[in-house]
Amino acid sequence: MAKNLFRKTAKKDAPYAVYEDARTGWRWEVLHTWKGKASEDKDPYSRWFCLVKSPFVPDGEMGDTYRKDILGNAVMVEACDDWRAAYG
Repeated sequence: MAKNLFRKTAKKDAPYAVYEDARTGWRWEVLHTWKGKASEDKDPYSRWFCLVKSPFVPDGEMGDTYRKDILGNAVMVEACDDWRAAYG
C-alpha cells in the first residue's frame, strides 16, 4: 500500500496545493488528504481537508470537500513538489 504523503495537516500559510476557479472566484487550499492517491482514484467520495475561499466568504472556511468537486471545477495554480509528482 502506498504511503499518504499528505496525511499530516499542513499549516494554512503553506498548503500542499491551491486550486482556483477563475470563472467563479472560488479557491481551495488543500491542507490534508484522507487517503493516498491510488485509493482516491477508486473512491468517488474521497475528501480533502481545505481552506475554501469564495466571493461569499473571502477569508475562507475550513472543512472537507469532495476531491471530484475540486478537480472538476478548478485548476491547480500552485503546489509543493510532492503534490505535483502525485497529482500532476
